[in-house]
Amino acid sequence: METSFTFRDIEATEGLKEHALSKFSKLDKFLIKPISAHTVLSMDGSQHKAEITIVDNGIRYVGIEMTNDMYLSIDHAVEKISAQLKKEKERVKDHHKRA
Repeated sequence: METSFTFRDIEATEGLKEHALSKFSKLDKFLIKPISAHTVLSMDGSQHKAEITIVDNGIRYVGIEMTNDMYLSIDHAVEKISAQLKKEKERVKDHHKRA
């Protein structure tokens, strides 16, 4: 999976990149054919904002979260994407049962 990072109004650190990549690895069990992941980390006043977009098998999953801690923002954004992936997996699974 091709991953890219954009940092806006915040210092680019390897720690943030590694944290995000470790969280992405937990999504592998839900991904069919991951193409790309793009992460935008920014500051909005005193709030840390994480916007994560993952494209898997032609479907785009987006998680956006704002908290007081960047690591926590990344965690919550990945949780939102995980919920979307689980929902899509169940939808496909249920669809196959009916046929």
